[in-house]
Amino acid sequence: MIEERKVSPMMTRKLGMHFVAQYKAYRDSVLGGSRVASKMEIQKVRRQENDLQRTDFKWHFDVNVAVKPLIWIAANLVFPSGAPFKGSPLKFSPWQVWDIMVIFGWVDDKGNRRFSDVYETVARKNGKSTWAAAILCYLAFATGEANGSPCYIAATSLDQASECFERAEKSLANLPAKVQNSKNNKMITWGDGRIQALSAEPKDGKLPHGCIIDEYHQFKSNDLVNSLVTGNVSDLNALTLRVTTAGTLLNGVCKQEYDKCLKILEGSIEIDNYFVAIYSLDEDDSKDDPTLWPKGNPNLDVSVSSQLMMGRYNYSKLSQSDMNTFITKNLNVWVDSLKRWANMAIWNEQCCFPFDVDELRKKTCYGGLDLAHNNDFAAFCLDFPDTKTDKHYQLYWYFIPEDRAVELERQLRIPLVQWVSEGRIIATPGPVIDYDYIANVIERCTKEYDLQLIAADRWHLNILDQHMPEWFGELAVEFSQGWRQMASSVSAFERAYLTGLIQSNGNPVERWMMSCAATKVDVNGNVRIDKPDVTRSQNRIDGVIAAIMAYDTAATQQGEGLDGNVEDFMMVF
Repeated sequence: MIEERKVSPMMTRKLGMHFVAQYKAYRDSVLGGSRVASKMEIQKVRRQENDLQRTDFKWHFDVNVAVKPLIWIAANLVFPSGAPFKGSPLKFSPWQVWDIMVIFGWVDDKGNRRFSDVYETVARKNGKSTWAAAILCYLAFATGEANGSPCYIAATSLDQASECFERAEKSLANLPAKVQNSKNNKMITWGDGRIQALSAEPKDGKLPHGCIIDEYHQFKSNDLVNSLVTGNVSDLNALTLRVTTAGTLLNGVCKQEYDKCLKILEGSIEIDNYFVAIYSLDEDDSKDDPTLWPKGNPNLDVSVSSQLMMGRYNYSKLSQSDMNTFITKNLNVWVDSLKRWANMAIWNEQCCFPFDVDELRKKTCYGGLDLAHNNDFAAFCLDFPDTKTDKHYQLYWYFIPEDRAVELERQLRIPLVQWVSEGRIIATPGPVIDYDYIANVIERCTKEYDLQLIAADRWHLNILDQHMPEWFGELAVEFSQGWRQMASSVSAFERAYLTGLIQSNGNPVERWMMSCAATKVDVNGNVRIDKPDVTRSQNRIDGVIAAIMAYDTAATQQGEGLDGNVEDFMMVF
């Protein structure tokens, strides 16, 4: 039997009133402007206020239910670390109180919770591990909440999971919980409840009542996450918490989840069972302005020292890599640690407008083909120049060998299998790309569009020529990927996309490949896209190379943007 500490009815009422007062004070500070809050934080609070006004909702907000976990935590848990609070009753800041009350306060008529998923991202040292560990302790051990099912702390390694695990262990210091904390086995048991740290799928097959996905930005794929989340099919009150700081892997699963959560907050998509809290600077905020740092650090001058923050900032100014770390970990802003060629903000804002593909039928276009490696990616692009607007509308096809889909997804840390299922990437049967599939796509394009020319590297043309009808030779032109030609082509394409002339229809695969592109400069100052080592790199640029060749061929035929030396262009035709 669990011997948890309980409080008297009078103390329960006092604590409940105290937490409600904190809830209201935080709400008013965000909406009233006295707290320095980001757009995302304001959206979070407004989402709650809007939901409270809904009359068609299956859930209602019960304040008494909302404060239950906070009262249990106050009675049973202690600060796990940090002088002078270590060992004293665990208390949370108003923003943490507000988040817990909203997560637990929404229930239906049967008392089942609304929220089954939580995404909470905040900068380092703002207490996210202690906060999440306390919630998991409540789920695992509280009377009326714990149901005998295990709770998990999942991370990419047991070392990473141990940080949150030890927060839970030390928070339970005054209670008779049994702890196993060895190198390969980390488990807390108390009564019928259990908390276990994982870096692989759970072995016992039990459905988790709660789980923490710790430092989600480090995850290469969602395999472990899915193994836990998909288990929550019979427990209506199971809860999954994704807690993380920002990262640098802009094509990873966490950044995709982050982007989805932004859409939830702004209201462009509705997922009613998903609670989202993002504490971060806004997109256009200066990282050099300390007055804005509270946006990513709601515990500034509580658990985060503003003096030490300033010292860390001054130190980081000496190195771009250190500054990237400061921005991601201390300000909770996603950045790319690599020096990229493409300005992704402009690409996303200017080159991703939707257009009707059907309107391109029978229109003049030019192709670019990058076959690269037969056991990796290949890409084909059609460029449709609009002589009235000077815009170039592009369509893309990508190919991979089906047998390597899962392997490539793990290496590249992108939702490749999902893109295949959505038809954005063609997976050809076998361990290598079947060029007949590429030939079929090109042949179909000749029937649907007025395809004039297809540019490709000479060696690749020789390979594809074996799989194509005789008419292919009339369309194919050699495109040199040497320094001089590519420097001119890259420069022309760069000017085009920076001015919004390239239109990608928001293709997510092309967006990813654009973000992967890095440049190399030779001794003469020529710039070209540097092809990554496909055996080790997480980047691919095949779609970018195909797009550059298609655009360059179209622009040259249309008489646009010719610069450089005449002999450079003679290399193409």
